[in-house]
Amino acid sequence: MTAASGLLRLSLVVPMLVCALTDAKSVELDPKSVIFRKQEDFKWRDPTHKQPVNQTTLHGTPNGTGLYININAGQPDRFADPHYHPNDRFIMVIKGPWWVGSGTTRDASQALPMPPGTLVTHFGKQVHWDGAKDDPTYIYIIGEAPATNIPVKVPATSAPYAGLDSRTVAYVRPDQYKWRDPSHKSPTNQVILHGDPSKPGLYVALQKFTTGAFSRPHFHPNDRFIMVLQGTWWVGTGPKFDTNNTVPMPTGTFVTHFGKGIHYDGSKDGDVLLLISGMGPSTSTPAEQK
Repeated sequence: MTAASGLLRLSLVVPMLVCALTDAKSVELDPKSVIFRKQEDFKWRDPTHKQPVNQTTLHGTPNGTGLYININAGQPDRFADPHYHPNDRFIMVIKGPWWVGSGTTRDASQALPMPPGTLVTHFGKQVHWDGAKDDPTYIYIIGEAPATNIPVKVPATSAPYAGLDSRTVAYVRPDQYKWRDPSHKSPTNQVILHGDPSKPGLYVALQKFTTGAFSRPHFHPNDRFIMVLQGTWWVGTGPKFDTNNTVPMPTGTFVTHFGKGIHYDGSKDGDVLLLISGMGPSTSTPAEQK
C-alpha cells in the first residue's frame, strides 16, 4: 500500500475513529520514555462537534511560546477570512480536500484543493485564507507559538484574485514526496518534509515500517511527537528488546517520545505510516542490553 492510500484510509475514519483493537496482555510503558493519547481521549474545544471549526491541542500552548501541535476539524461550506500568523505553520491534511488561497481577496471558487497527505506551509506574516467546500476537513498543525490568528482588513474594492502566491503558501502533495528509498523495498523508509532532523530546528518527516520491521532499543536527544497515520504501530520501552512486551498504537494515536527515554517500535501486521515532528537534532543512539 502506498503512503497516499494510507492517508486516504485515515481520512475516512477521523475525527470519530472507534478503535476496537485490544492487546493480548497488559503491557505498561515507562511514562518517562513514552506517553500516548488515542483519538477517543482527545480533548476538543467543542465536545459536541457542532461548531463550524473545532480544535484540540495535542502538545504545547499555542498562545504561549515553543512548539505546539493542534488538530483543526472544519465543517463543509466554511472559509476563514484573510488573516496571517506571526510564525510559519506546517499542516498535514488528513481529511479533505482542504482549500487554500492567498492575499486579501477571498474567492473560494479559485481556491486550490489540498488532498489528504499534502503538507502545506503557511509562511509567517503572509496573508492567506482557507476552508472546506463540500466535505469536512481535518488538519494537523505544527508550529512555533504564538499561533495568533491576525485578521486583515479587506479593501472595499478588491482586485480579482491573482492565484496562490508561493511566497505565502507552499505545499508538497503525496506524489511529490522524495522517499529515501523510491522503490519502497526497504523494511523502513523515510521522507523529510521540512527541515533537517540532523540539525537544530524544527523538522517534519514521514516514517514507514513494513510488516515485521522493528527498531532496536535506542533514544533521541530531544522529544519527538508522532501521529499514527496508517496501521497499528507497536511501541515498547526499556533496553531489553521484546516485541511481545509492546503496546499497540492504532491509527489516529498521538505519541510522545521523551528525549533520552529508551524505546523501540515497529510493525507486526501491515504497513505503518507515521508523521514525526520535533526540534532537531534527532539523532538515534543505540541503547540495547543483550
